Amino acid sequence: MHGATTVQEATAIAAVGTPADGTGPTPTAWSWLVAHARARSWALVTMVAFVILSMAFTLLWGPVVQHESSWLLPSDVWLTFDSARFVSWGAIGDIYNPGYGLITLPGIAVLLAPVPLVTEHLHLTESTSQFALSRPTAWLVLGPAVLLIGSTCLLAFDAVAEELGVARRRRIAVLGLEVPVLFVVVTIWGHPEDMVALGCALYALLAGRRGYWSRAGWLWGATLVFQPLAFLLFPLALAGVPAGQRMRVCLRAVLPTVVLLTPCLLSQWSMTTSALIHQRSAAGLDHPTPWTALSPKYAGDEVGGGTGRVLAVLVACGLGVVAWRRRPSFVALLWLGAVALSARCFFEAVMDPYFLGPPIAVMLVLAATRPRPWRLAATFAVGGLVGVASFHQATEWMYWTPVVALLGLGLACTWPGRAAFGRPPDRRPQNSSVPERERAGEPALSRGSGPA
Repeated sequence: MHGATTVQEATAIAAVGTPADGTGPTPTAWSWLVAHARARSWALVTMVAFVILSMAFTLLWGPVVQHESSWLLPSDVWLTFDSARFVSWGAIGDIYNPGYGLITLPGIAVLLAPVPLVTEHLHLTESTSQFALSRPTAWLVLGPAVLLIGSTCLLAFDAVAEELGVARRRRIAVLGLEVPVLFVVVTIWGHPEDMVALGCALYALLAGRRGYWSRAGWLWGATLVFQPLAFLLFPLALAGVPAGQRMRVCLRAVLPTVVLLTPCLLSQWSMTTSALIHQRSAAGLDHPTPWTALSPKYAGDEVGGGTGRVLAVLVACGLGVVAWRRRPSFVALLWLGAVALSARCFFEAVMDPYFLGPPIAVMLVLAATRPRPWRLAATFAVGGLVGVASFHQATEWMYWTPVVALLGLGLACTWPGRAAFGRPPDRRPQNSSVPERERAGEPALSRGSGPA
């Protein structure tokens, strides 16, 4: 049919911007946005519902359920709000002041910078990281912004599920199952940067899958500047980048961070490097794990998280080597990504429950690709159990062991099968005795399935 757009072409346009076969005119930004909004309609509906329900929870749970006058607000979000206020004043170099506790890159503070300007203009009351009000009216502006930013990852989840061939009804079910994950990370703990970074990383994988390396590089740049630990997926993506594009992708991936971090380093070198390198966490407030024994100790009960996170990076690099050698399918690549994200929780010295959000979210998308629905139900149940376990106070081993075991069980539930990992590409000389079809990368005949 001439002049018509097939389902596959519409999916490609909605996912990364041009038809799947690479032909035809590149759509304008507006046409891409309209096509993407239509393709992600259920994700948009879920985002709106999530924002409304979360705002209702924060404003009504205390007065209606607990019979208290205060609102139930995420305390960590005011740390980010303080940093965003510095950015709005043009003092981005001061965001790593030890009194405000920011230890991630400045992407989320820059994105939220307009919010303090609005709240100050409206003369709304504000909590700070050091003084909390029972009903800070600034939350009426900050809350919807934080919840909306954090829920944008639902668009990426739906796009990836569609790319993997998940039926529409099951995709809608996955969106519903992702809401509790978002609720813990964003509504309870106030960390939208973790989920928006995960969404950017998944969109980057989709762009790379279709060969749009420039767009993939910028998306990896957004991933890094929001949450470096979501960058654990980058080695997997880099394994599939053509040799001629790798340097360009890497430069685009680090450029936003360099631009935003340079003023901080020039104005407050010691304060910035200390916050980003030492990665201090309070073991008394959070959940220490056995890895605290190998982590540096600081004043009071503060423990450095750098050691465990370096180990997680090494695991991610090792998985990238596996992806480079095996050339896995897209679903297997995502499973390796879930392993990389889980590695952060495996090696973390001091855990917070919201750390579990990104790996569980990816596992739910993977479980939807399996033909039997029990895998999706089992993965959701495992996610619920590990979430409950992560909130309990216990000794180091009694806390860490069930969390790691349940994450491992979730990975087992979403295992895509050995066939999804393909076979290593043959690197022997062309005059070897290997059949030509195998040197070209085609699958070899299975054992016992020779010519009839």
